[in-house]
Amino acid sequence: MRDSVKFRPVLRAGVATAALCLALTACGGGSTTGPDSGAASGPSAEEANPDGHLRVGFTVPTPALNPHKMTSAPAAFSYLTPVYDRLTQMKSVDGELELAPMVATEWEFSEDGRAVVFTLREGITFSDGAALDAAAVKATLDHAKNTPGSTVASTLSMIESVEVVDPTHVKVVANRPAADIPYVLAGVEGSLISPQALDNPDLDINPVGSGPYVATSVKVGDSATYERREGYWDPAAQLSKTITIQGITDDNARLNALRSGQIDMMLAKVSQYNQASKLGSGFGYFAYPISQVYTLNVNNTRPNLDQQAVRQALNFAVDRDGINTSLLDGQCAPNPQPLTPPMNGFLTDPPIEYTYDPDKARTLLAEAGVENLTIETVVGAGLAPQNEIGEALKAQFNEIGVTLEVTPMQLVEAVGTYQRGNADAQIQVRVQEPSSAQSLVRNYSNPALFPGTTPPAFFDAVAPAYDPATSEEDVHAAVESANAVVTDEALDVFICGVATQFAFSDKVIGADSMGVSHYIGVMDLRYVGIAQ
Repeated sequence: MRDSVKFRPVLRAGVATAALCLALTACGGGSTTGPDSGAASGPSAEEANPDGHLRVGFTVPTPALNPHKMTSAPAAFSYLTPVYDRLTQMKSVDGELELAPMVATEWEFSEDGRAVVFTLREGITFSDGAALDAAAVKATLDHAKNTPGSTVASTLSMIESVEVVDPTHVKVVANRPAADIPYVLAGVEGSLISPQALDNPDLDINPVGSGPYVATSVKVGDSATYERREGYWDPAAQLSKTITIQGITDDNARLNALRSGQIDMMLAKVSQYNQASKLGSGFGYFAYPISQVYTLNVNNTRPNLDQQAVRQALNFAVDRDGINTSLLDGQCAPNPQPLTPPMNGFLTDPPIEYTYDPDKARTLLAEAGVENLTIETVVGAGLAPQNEIGEALKAQFNEIGVTLEVTPMQLVEAVGTYQRGNADAQIQVRVQEPSSAQSLVRNYSNPALFPGTTPPAFFDAVAPAYDPATSEEDVHAAVESANAVVTDEALDVFICGVATQFAFSDKVIGADSMGVSHYIGVMDLRYVGIAQ
């Protein structure tokens, strides 16, 4: 393709070895500091039982499986990916997170970085027999962007148009330099749906994709079961003959189900570390790199919180080490910025270092002329450890003369209240995206996650990272600059970083190599199997 530049992963995450979205990833907390963390051993893919039934306990019950109407992409990811292929995928390769081909074998950007042409594998079909060609890709992406009520249209907002070049080449045109497009389309927002099924009224329970499995039973609010699809182009992605994902929201019940052999693998919470990592003979445990950050998400348009000095004062009031040690068993690494150490753009020399300094906090409040500040905060009822963090923050803020009023609500109500600007803050977790640039932009410019005002300097700083022609060195510098703006502006009260952890039977294969688990607390069960 002339006048184009070959794709380079300039937005690479650099991570080594919506309401339900926020709750889900908070449930994926783990550790890389425990005695057995970060190291899983067991059978290899070659030992997978071709007739094996992989049974998984998840923290979120089965959602409706229409990719264009899902309420939370992370909540739906694990349930959608057995059925739906995407153009690209995030894979874990030797402990490194990499952007990799899927339906697309390669892609090239135009010189201005505003268009990318994907080359498609030939001969792929959907489970209903329809061909997966360029026209099918266009139909899916157009539907995702334009269908009334689409919940993924905003994620794809950089896409201006989709053009069929020929049956095996599709061109995606953006409204800005868009090095992130292959990364965005690796998410379930880019799920490729059969053109014959796009408007099926039963797509919630009868998904029609080109993936390695077909859904044989979908019970919304409960569980989903999948069976291997014959003739799939990547047999390594279907190690199990059958997969069942069971939503078990009660932490003890999920752990007991694993202990008793009712399930083979479970996503564990940070509060379960001591139990999940010490199940003993017959079990394994694995923690991915720390990526997600617990925060007090503030709305910087609310009275008093609209002052940078006030937000900085709140950050100086937090005893992060105390919260980690007393509440979270040492499994939530103190992290006073939005990116964690494994990530591209983490600041080793931040513009402001938020140590625990109540005197500094009181001084900043006084300089801002703020007294008797009350912050109205919402939190999901029963959500752990967010509620426990809220109680700790309440006590610590009280030491600097700030009253934190924490109101538990049903999770959807709590998030909606914060999103609509009807609360000063919420206690939640900031989840990450495949790249640091995406993570920062998603968390601090998406009104659903940040209903405040994003400083113009942030967009100026991060812009070079979205140009495919930008060197990796300059991308790193751009992300660092954007991270510095968020940190200096104290757009959140940053608390601590958590990893995604799994406990499993020692017969499980692949629990330690799921790409998505590097950056979000969910799982991708393709390439996961169970030994004989």
